[in-house]
Amino acid sequence: MVDPEIGAARALDVVSRIVREARMEQDADGVRRAVARLTAECMGYRAAALGVIDSAGLLKFTVFGEAPDCQDERACREAPARAPDGSWISAPLAGISRFIGTLIGYGHGTGTFDADDLRIHAKLCDSVAVILEAQMARANLVETMDRDPVTGLYNRRHLVKRIHEEISRAERYGGRFALVFLDIVGMNDINASFGYGMGDAVIEAVASALGSSFRGSDVAARFGDDAFAVLLPGADKPRGQIVANRISRTAARIPVASDGARMQGPDMEWCVVSYPTDGSTCDELLAARNMVS
Repeated sequence: MVDPEIGAARALDVVSRIVREARMEQDADGVRRAVARLTAECMGYRAAALGVIDSAGLLKFTVFGEAPDCQDERACREAPARAPDGSWISAPLAGISRFIGTLIGYGHGTGTFDADDLRIHAKLCDSVAVILEAQMARANLVETMDRDPVTGLYNRRHLVKRIHEEISRAERYGGRFALVFLDIVGMNDINASFGYGMGDAVIEAVASALGSSFRGSDVAARFGDDAFAVLLPGADKPRGQIVANRISRTAARIPVASDGARMQGPDMEWCVVSYPTDGSTCDELLAARNMVS
């Protein structure tokens, strides 16, 4: 149990520090770790567990400190709650447009929390919900800006950003990566013979081939109108060549149809460049695309 004025001051400190860290963190997981850590540290909790609803509708918890099993999701969702023995408190994170999750604080033993503590925690959760909802909206906007609207693949902007990140990682820890560049052969002839609808269908077919040919850590992108690229972290040039061959073979086997017209999947021209062999900067690697066969 904490004096209400002290508790309110601590909660305000948590909110201001979370806002600062949320501005610096680039990914959602980093923001969630900061929320859990700062809540525990500033509020004097033994531990804090931040539960955020995932795409399956389940609470995915981020925990800081030594926390027991996370509490009943139903209690966490419905209203602020306090353990009968006063050992934990929780409150829902209700955003403006949706339910986000819950934030649980764990005490240092029984009798840690009283009704005043719960009220302060609930007000803290109201502020945290606003911060998290804004961060989610910002992340969704960035994701939209980084996606190609036709294929759903990442776009050139995102690929360049990821190349810079891989270079920074390789410079710091050592390592390598490969870039596969693929171009559709005869795209102008396809558009002229079958129409632009067929051209879009061909592009979507290539995107499908890309989607079935890489690992979760790889980054596939639409690099230009009829050009694609795949970033392969940790891969060397021979590995990139294997991937390029697989993608081109898969694309060629996909039947494509549009407005009653049909054709076989397109032929692909490709090249592979690798870091650091073909370049040590993003510009050098992209320029090497025109020099490496």
